Amino acid sequence: MEYNPNTKHQGGTKAFKQLTYKEQALSINGTIANLERAVRYHARFGSSQMGRNEHEIIEKCSRQGEKLLRRLQSNTSN
Repeated sequence: MEYNPNTKHQGGTKAFKQLTYKEQALSINGTIANLERAVRYHARFGSSQMGRNEHEIIEKCSRQGEKLLRRLQSNTSN
């Protein structure tokens, strides 16, 4: 899935590409913090509602994050 830099940020007032460098960094940090909360909730939900192992869910999501890091690292070395 391709990233859309026109997605609105700052309460729907600016597209990502319109943010300053600092605003972009803050947005990325916020997204990562939200992702962490979402993964933790997903793991708890999977454990309590689906009978799955919470640790295994977190490990699976962590592997997805590792794949993202590898893609980012391989794209920056080009």
